[in-house]
Amino acid sequence: MKTVVLLCIFFYCTDASSAIIWEVGPNRTYTRSSQVSGLVQNGDTVNIDAETYIRDVTFWRKNNLLLRGVGGLVHLDAKKTAYGRKGIWVIGGDSVTVENIEFSHSIDAAKEDENWAGIRLEGTNLTVKNCYFHDNDNGILEGNNSTSDVVIIFSEFDHNGYGDGQSHNLYIGNAKSLTFMHNYSHHAVIGHELKTRVRQNYILYNRIGNEQQGTSSREIDMPNGGLAVIIGN
Repeated sequence: MKTVVLLCIFFYCTDASSAIIWEVGPNRTYTRSSQVSGLVQNGDTVNIDAETYIRDVTFWRKNNLLLRGVGGLVHLDAKKTAYGRKGIWVIGGDSVTVENIEFSHSIDAAKEDENWAGIRLEGTNLTVKNCYFHDNDNGILEGNNSTSDVVIIFSEFDHNGYGDGQSHNLYIGNAKSLTFMHNYSHHAVIGHELKTRVRQNYILYNRIGNEQQGTSSREIDMPNGGLAVIIGN
């Protein structure tokens, strides 16, 4: 039994120590996040230097990634592009954390999908911290993953929405839970400041509003019902 335990500890430590920190920036070996997205392995960290990156759209397929801006807010300006006609970052991996990133201008100018996003979540579980989403068809768009827990904190959503009333500052589908806390969501374009079909919603201590000159339809739209804890907004 002792041998089995020691082997488990050995393999766990080996796996943890093999995680890599990737550095991305104008003066780095890798100058764009899309250059490392196909190289990272489960558990890796990607540090992106604070700078503006034009049309740097990509797909993240690995699990337990930490994707973060360093030295300030990283600006990913899509300039009316999207990976796979879905989003600036399409996240297919599980349990990914995104920090200190600004996502903008993922807009379907051809008017074919009208549903692109800053982040398109296709994996399970996502944490977003201190991010800024503006002028996209959707800020964050999550599919119908009934086992997924989504956590969004200290982030801002501003002027997202294609203008058709079916795209929003953020739209979280039929996930397991949503924790939306200490965020500022405002000026959605015709759509909603927050739309959620999640079964368990914890919407806590945010500023959610159309403000003086906004055109949004609803501050919070919860068409599927479910548990809703809405406090301190």
